[in-house]
Amino acid sequence: MSSSSDLLLASPPLRPFDLRFHSRLESPAYSLRSTSPSPSLAQSRISSISIPFDDALDNLPRDDKLPWEVVRWTKLRKLSSQVYSEAGKHQFGAPTCFAVGTTIAVGTAKGLILIFDYNQNLLTAIGSNINLTEAGAVTAVAYSHDHTYIASGHERGHIYIWHIKRPLAPRVHIAPFDPLRPDHHRHDGHVAGSKILHIGFIAKRHSVITSADDRGMAFYHISLQNLMGKQVTSTRLVGRYPSPGMRSDTQTQTQTQTRQRKATSVFAFAPMPLGNSPHPVETRGLVALMTPHILVIISTSPTAQTQYKTGRPKSISDTMGLSGCLDWFPAISVKPVKGALNGTTNGIHNSNPRLAYCWSNMVMILDVAVGNHAPEGGKDGGANSPNPPGMHHLDFTQVKKFAADEAIVSLRWLNSQIIVLVTITQRLLILNEHTMRATDAVDLVPRQIMHHDYFSQQLNELVINGGSGGEHYATVPDAFFNSFRTFKGRIFLLGSYEFVVGHLSSWAERLMSLMETEKFADAIRLATKYYTGETDQITIGLPEDEQARHDAVYDKLIDTVLTALRYELSDSGSSTPTTPTTAIAENDEQQEVDADAQYHQIAELADASFEALYVADALDVLFDSVYEYFENANMRGIYFETLEPYIVSEKILSVPPAIVKELINIYASLALNDRLEEMICHLDTSTLDIDQVTTLCRNYGLYDALVYVWNQALGDYISPMADFMKLISRYLKLTSSVSSTASNADVVSTDDKENAIEKMRLDISKVYSYLSYIFTSRVYPTGQYLDDDSAAASKASLYYFLFLGTTVTWPREFGTEILVDAEGDEKTTRQSFPYLRLLLKYDAPALVAAMNEAFEDTFLNGAQDDTESDEDDAYDEMKSKRHELPDDVIFGRAMSRQYIVNILLEILSGAEFSAKETIYLDMFIARNAAKYPQFISLSDYLLRQVMLRLCAPPSSEIADDCQLSVEYLLSAYKPEVLLDDLVNTFVQVRYFRVLKWIFRTQKQYARLISVYFEGMDADTGTSAATTYGSRDEVFNTIEECLASKSELSPEQRTQVRAAVAENFRNLVIMDPGRAAEVVEKHMPELHGGIYDKLSDRRDLQYNYLQSLFKRELHREGMTVLPRKQRAKWNTQQARETYITLLCEFDQGKVINFLRYLQKGDVRLSKVLSALESAGVIDGEIFLLRSEGQYAESIRRLISHLGYLKENLLKLYPDSVSRGRTRNRGRWVQVDERKLVDAERTLQHYVILGARLCTERSKKTTTATATATTPATTTTTTSGPTASGAVETVGTKLSEPEMIWLDLIDSIVALTRDVSSTLFPDITVFEKMSHSSSYDSPTKTILFLRRLVQDVFSALLAATTTTKVGSAQNITTSAVAGAPAGTTTPFLRILEAFLARTAAASPSVVDLRNVLANIFEAYIYERQLLTLTNRLLNKDLMVHVSKVYEMRQEGWRVGGQSCEVCGRKVCGPNAPVEILDAWERKLFDDERRRHVRFQARAKTVADPDVVVQADVEEEVEEDEDDERRGRTGRTGDTVITSAGQRRSRQRQQHGRISGSGLEEGRHEDDSESPATTDEPERQRTVFVRPGDDMGDTPANALANGPAGGAIEIGGGVGTGAGPSSELVSLVMFKCRHIYHRHCLEKILDSGRGETTSLVKDRGIGEGYKCILCQ
Repeated sequence: MSSSSDLLLASPPLRPFDLRFHSRLESPAYSLRSTSPSPSLAQSRISSISIPFDDALDNLPRDDKLPWEVVRWTKLRKLSSQVYSEAGKHQFGAPTCFAVGTTIAVGTAKGLILIFDYNQNLLTAIGSNINLTEAGAVTAVAYSHDHTYIASGHERGHIYIWHIKRPLAPRVHIAPFDPLRPDHHRHDGHVAGSKILHIGFIAKRHSVITSADDRGMAFYHISLQNLMGKQVTSTRLVGRYPSPGMRSDTQTQTQTQTRQRKATSVFAFAPMPLGNSPHPVETRGLVALMTPHILVIISTSPTAQTQYKTGRPKSISDTMGLSGCLDWFPAISVKPVKGALNGTTNGIHNSNPRLAYCWSNMVMILDVAVGNHAPEGGKDGGANSPNPPGMHHLDFTQVKKFAADEAIVSLRWLNSQIIVLVTITQRLLILNEHTMRATDAVDLVPRQIMHHDYFSQQLNELVINGGSGGEHYATVPDAFFNSFRTFKGRIFLLGSYEFVVGHLSSWAERLMSLMETEKFADAIRLATKYYTGETDQITIGLPEDEQARHDAVYDKLIDTVLTALRYELSDSGSSTPTTPTTAIAENDEQQEVDADAQYHQIAELADASFEALYVADALDVLFDSVYEYFENANMRGIYFETLEPYIVSEKILSVPPAIVKELINIYASLALNDRLEEMICHLDTSTLDIDQVTTLCRNYGLYDALVYVWNQALGDYISPMADFMKLISRYLKLTSSVSSTASNADVVSTDDKENAIEKMRLDISKVYSYLSYIFTSRVYPTGQYLDDDSAAASKASLYYFLFLGTTVTWPREFGTEILVDAEGDEKTTRQSFPYLRLLLKYDAPALVAAMNEAFEDTFLNGAQDDTESDEDDAYDEMKSKRHELPDDVIFGRAMSRQYIVNILLEILSGAEFSAKETIYLDMFIARNAAKYPQFISLSDYLLRQVMLRLCAPPSSEIADDCQLSVEYLLSAYKPEVLLDDLVNTFVQVRYFRVLKWIFRTQKQYARLISVYFEGMDADTGTSAATTYGSRDEVFNTIEECLASKSELSPEQRTQVRAAVAENFRNLVIMDPGRAAEVVEKHMPELHGGIYDKLSDRRDLQYNYLQSLFKRELHREGMTVLPRKQRAKWNTQQARETYITLLCEFDQGKVINFLRYLQKGDVRLSKVLSALESAGVIDGEIFLLRSEGQYAESIRRLISHLGYLKENLLKLYPDSVSRGRTRNRGRWVQVDERKLVDAERTLQHYVILGARLCTERSKKTTTATATATTPATTTTTTSGPTASGAVETVGTKLSEPEMIWLDLIDSIVALTRDVSSTLFPDITVFEKMSHSSSYDSPTKTILFLRRLVQDVFSALLAATTTTKVGSAQNITTSAVAGAPAGTTTPFLRILEAFLARTAAASPSVVDLRNVLANIFEAYIYERQLLTLTNRLLNKDLMVHVSKVYEMRQEGWRVGGQSCEVCGRKVCGPNAPVEILDAWERKLFDDERRRHVRFQARAKTVADPDVVVQADVEEEVEEDEDDERRGRTGRTGDTVITSAGQRRSRQRQQHGRISGSGLEEGRHEDDSESPATTDEPERQRTVFVRPGDDMGDTPANALANGPAGGAIEIGGGVGTGAGPSSELVSLVMFKCRHIYHRHCLEKILDSGRGETTSLVKDRGIGEGYKCILCQ
């Protein structure tokens, strides 16, 4: 018999009623499977779907190019041979520019224009009949609107207009003018020598042109015919003529002229062309012109007026390069298409002209529209209006923007929707104007486009010095506009060696390129994108209208799919024939490499083909021709595998029956039943062959699919139940036969039967899920919800089948009776409710769980439900037509919860069901009687019997579910009699949750608390009451009962306290920390129980006390808690017990706890033994110290040092046993990690001892007081002699001195013992200590000697009463043997130590070693100080030398004259007073330096003289400054009129103010002349804010005072007067120079005050350059 866990899909062993039946097919989402029928195909299928086609091409190797050309180029070989050949260059000149119209015009270096037709025939060479040498090479050429005239501009400023068919002489010649000629002002025009870069005709007129040159000038030329002949009138549009007297070919300008004129040129210039439809804007003759700074659109008709102007956007990065270009697209007539942007659907309209322009990398589209007519005399027709009266107002709107990743050097419209761009790296970008997205990029470097350097000469200043707004441009690119043209959808390129024309490849050409390279899958995916519009349609020639695009691509898409499949599958079918099974299930290891690759290729092709046909809605082709190709190639497995995700995702709902049959056969033969059922359940059942599908599903055991087909196709919900009933009957028979013949059956046959039984058990389990789905209005197995009518009919049918009470004949007409019973036999005898009995007998828990879900549905409410729903309306409608309904529907609609409960009680009360099966009914009744009391009515007797049965669970696994059911039942069932009997029963079965509910309800809190501790585990603290709940519930309950706001009476509180006291041990076991918190808060009197009731659980005692002390010690953040503030439980016993427990459980926290204690808080006799037993020496020492017993603490520390010595020697076993001799080799290395740990431990305790001794010494009087005080003790120290006798030496030592002596003696003895043990022969150690590398014993001895040094250093510091004057005094006195600044304690301790050492070891060698260890500390300190001084002096002198060298450098001024008065201050003809003042300053500096040097030389003889000399010199300098009256302060420096600067604040290390450079040096170091204290010149270099000058001394010195100025020169000894005022100079970081008198005068006048700037703030303070700031 099966259990519920075997039948429910995710069924835990407990709480079956909390489950909800689920089907594996319920999730509607479909994800591609990681496993597939064909392991060789699954991976390729997924990868091909997840990687888009464009990304796949991007991932190709670098040497693999696209199979198509974005632009198909055609070389004009015949034209190129005539233009680029040596003969052509010799005859016509090299090509320089070109224009395209109905013919191709090529300008040459000899000034000629070659006209070619599109057959590449040379029609004429314009200009060959005249001499054009003076004009120079052609630099610009343009056609007229009707292509009959052509205009050319030349490199020397000449302009010609030619008639193409009459080229003998120019129709118009516009010559440049020379500005040096006297009559140059009589007319406008280009200056001779300027290059004509741009030229163009205005509208339809042949005699009106515009032009622009490289110097930033543009003109509007009109040629008129009158009696005097042809006369040309030129009007200047933009630009300025050169200054008078300047030659036109001058390449350089002075600095002043450069400031006056901004560097400029004309990047782009173009008149607006005419379109194919008239537009009002065309009458204005617009011309667009772009310079490096602005874009201007000028109207030339009726007069030249600026219509639009905009500047270069600030958002453009200067690093992109300085470039600009523009191009017009004229107004054209547009036939709108449905779905276009304008939203129109019929009619023809004219588009507005558009201007595409670009600065650097930013492309913008400007739309030009026409506004209303300006009224006469109106606002728009005023004098300042660009539109004359009666003219249209023009609106300019920036509509779109595009940013490239690099600078753009040329721009052209290819058509109304495509713009082609040339970047600075010669890439051709195809820009879709509709989306403003670059769709393709083409490398033009191989084409070697001709480009010219037209702008660098004019704009080089912007690159070097930047623009006026602070812009700094990286470069100025060459010009490409004369080598790159477009005309009627074609791109023309003038290269250095060839002339080419190209056009964008169409979508059909790209598909053909992929097909030719046999990339069929890629071709199909690309065609699919063309069909769906995922790619850019405009650039490949596809219409934007969706229907038009579908019509254009559909046939090509279908043809591409069929052609690719026909080609691939014909080859695969002939070369490697396979069966359908091997197409799916063949393993990779069994396939050949070529066959595996072929399968991957075909699978990828199948993916692409299915997607294409699905998108194109060509499923007839998919199920006809495509399936035929795969069937003929024996690859139906790949076909079905590719079809599967489309069916499961419900993209394809209908499949032909023949294909469905083959699909079922292949998947079922490979045991892929789950996936097959999933597909069948997602197909449209109306298109299936029902007989075929149901037969196949029965044969292969596809019950999910069978149920789905019965329900959805026929609306039959009983036939699946009949199949399940028969399946259960077969299962029961099979299990009975297996059990009866298991001993005699064959082993193989038995195994087969067991497999069959397992398969049947899984299939039978689906019947319970089926019932759950239908009873809750869901489709099985997909989980979708049924409509109301179908839901009502399906539920009625199943209730009729189960609860009719007799067997059912089905189908209704011509059906057979279903005869089964619980034994699995089909019998003719009648049995009540046979199907329900069979389901309960097979798995009662599963059926009851399904009915539990059914009870939640409103279908069972019937007429008693007051709520109205659509289902009830359907019920009422059917009720009115009861005579028309079948019996099963009428019976099923009358079903109710009460009826179902009664039937289940009747069935399960029989003897055929055991208690393990009936218990589920009791749980079902208990739960639903509480949830639906208005629908279920049961007697008290029955409910009491149910409760009693629930209190006798058949197994421990179901006990918790029974207890939960009792809780449900008690919420609705209230026994009239007190629950005392039931309480006893609940206690026996350990239903503690029920007991808690009862006691809480009846307010029996004491009993409630006792319940929590019933049956508690003494080790884990877990009870039956807390097994399924939180332990916090116990403590929360106690706090609720004992809280101050609790509603409990005093008597109840007393009972609760008694219950807690009785279970105190259990409470602590449950959670010691929380127990301590609760007891402290509500019952502090119970703390004492921790010592007696938990004496056997020291771990609990520790956790309990730890919680208490943690709260106590951290209260209010105190480090030492006063005794008055301590809690009552904080007794001496508690503290001593906690210290003992800490030693046992957490020794690391002992010291931290002892820090909180005060003297007398614990008894040493009780605590020291525990600390000693645990080995917590630090704790012993700390505790003794806190009690003031320093001598005892030192004694214990010395004892522990002996223990550490033994541990250290244990690391050297060889040394202990045999010692070490002179001739023994290197020591065997020991465990370094252990050795380091031992040394660190030893060092820790030595330092600790020194600290104890030092602390004790600070608490005593001085050594002098000790010697004179009567309280001085006489201590007799003795030590062992060499012979073992004891020699006594009388020495008067105090207690602090005595503990110092004991500590030093122990450490020295330790060092001596270890040394003698490791090195019996001292010469071995001496030899090894002087070697290049040390072994472990040598390192240990050296380490111990350093410890001895540290102890004596600590002794010296502790016994010193005065501060040491200097390092030199320390080292000197240390060497002399009499420490300076010390008193007699050190000498007494040293004398006592030497006496004790001599008594213990009379050997001179031993005494020498001890003394060496003592005084080695002082030698080491002296050497360290000496080395430090040397390093400081060396580093100091290096920096001072650098400063001195930097001060000798000078500045280069920006000009030679004062910026205020204009008088010369330097250079030729400068006033001689400045030079004289500078020479006098140098002389004074040298004199002072010499005086100081002589004074410094006498420091050894008499330091006082040196100091006095310095003072006198400073006084002399101050008096000299006062006499001059020029002293002022800037920061920390003093500036004089002669430029002298010296520090007023001579700090100890001589820091330079504001520089961050230390110039301090040692007084003894005076070797370098740079170290003399020379006056410093104020030399300040300033940089632009934000510049990083580094941290070098030069840069540090450069950052001077805030004034930003320096003073140069000065009249030494001069007074006031003009000569002195003009001698003192000030120069700023901008290199502007002023007379100081002139600058101060200007600054003082600007302040508006009568006081002087110098008197207020000092020289240099507040100075600023008046030109820059």
